[in-house]
Amino acid sequence: MLRRLALALTALSLAACATPAEDPFISDAIGRCTYVNGFNDRNECKEYLGSSWTQDAMQDNCESPVPGSDPGLLELDLGCPQDDLLGVCYVDAGTIEANTLYFLNGDGYDCSGLAVGCSFAGGEFAPAAACGGEDPLPPQGTTVFPPLELNCVDPIEGEPAGNGPDGQVCTWEAISASTEEGRSFDDYASCDTVRKQRPYYAVDTETGTPDDDPRYSDPEWQEEYEWVNSQVEASACICCHKPGLAPDGPSQWWLGQEGIWTDALSDEGVGMMAGVVDSTAFGAFHPDDNNGFSRLMTGMPSTQPKRMRAFFLDALARRGLTEADLADATPFGGPLYDQLIYEPGVCADDVGVAADGTMNWVGGRARYVYVLEADAQNPAVPPNLDLPDGTLWRVDVSPQDNPITDGIVYGEQPDGAFQAFPESGAPPELIAGEDYYLYVLADIYQPLTRCLFTAQ
Repeated sequence: MLRRLALALTALSLAACATPAEDPFISDAIGRCTYVNGFNDRNECKEYLGSSWTQDAMQDNCESPVPGSDPGLLELDLGCPQDDLLGVCYVDAGTIEANTLYFLNGDGYDCSGLAVGCSFAGGEFAPAAACGGEDPLPPQGTTVFPPLELNCVDPIEGEPAGNGPDGQVCTWEAISASTEEGRSFDDYASCDTVRKQRPYYAVDTETGTPDDDPRYSDPEWQEEYEWVNSQVEASACICCHKPGLAPDGPSQWWLGQEGIWTDALSDEGVGMMAGVVDSTAFGAFHPDDNNGFSRLMTGMPSTQPKRMRAFFLDALARRGLTEADLADATPFGGPLYDQLIYEPGVCADDVGVAADGTMNWVGGRARYVYVLEADAQNPAVPPNLDLPDGTLWRVDVSPQDNPITDGIVYGEQPDGAFQAFPESGAPPELIAGEDYYLYVLADIYQPLTRCLFTAQ
């Protein structure tokens, strides 16, 4: 699913606007690039805003605005047209590399797809009236990411007592979680919640397994296949990969499909399942917190990771591939991986933490605000990547509350939010002249401002 999803989101992030208006719009932009996207034959417009965009830098960028596109037309001191918009995508807002994409109205656009695609491209989508918002304003987020919650319930009738308190079965409602071995995830956690934590697309793909495949008559292989199926059944993967659970149909591969479902995976997908292709960006629980299931060694959670790895390495070998053949494969995760490896630039002059502690960012209202040491890793998805070493202060907004605006004070709990880190007490004081990392998100994997500032 995730490989196909990444490709789908790539296409979404490249889909943009109809023909720009003839009259240029003059804004604070240093320049604009108009071009035809080679993937969809649509016109797009990009504004250059950050101070790092010299004329040469803009020209180089406009020569190849997106892969597969012909060079665009660079015009200095002009912004993109702002009439008849679907919305705006803010990229690297608040940094010296800032740029903005304008999505003009046209047939065949999906507003939610534009929002996801913009996020995939590393930006934040601000919907216009045509997409249910107002005239382009700083983005205010879309569907709120449901926080991870541990759901403890009595076992369903006919199943044995669970390992939780009073014999209950305890399962995290999370895309990277699993229920107890031998049970089905959807009996003990909400797939609706899980699907709100990752984009979901239905993709109908045949396995191509021939009727005379020798695996059908190999009892040892069949035993391992059934074991793998049971491990998948216990994981949140079935929310998108099992008929009757995925609302628009399963995505790419699914339990019970005709043939052998592992044959529907791409080579990279098999490699990810085996742990050969990295999928760290999806996040992972410690086995002790996940009913003994781990995905630290393999992409598919398992109570026996070595056994799971062996099964999918065998699947690779049947395709004539080795681990070395996938050594250069792109890690899985799309925007999640991009978020992990993002390299922050320098904040614009008015972005960061002022001498009086006032915090300023750009891009809109936020649900997560971090101040980190300058060399800290980028915050990413829970449960194991959202509080990196070097976090000095983190403020969260509960899903039922409205996101907050800038102007809050470092170390002081703002109205409508709560201090998530440190758990108690004040954060360390910022030292004048030292560099720090401001990281602000509209929601999980929806960054607004990510830049380095110098404390005053």
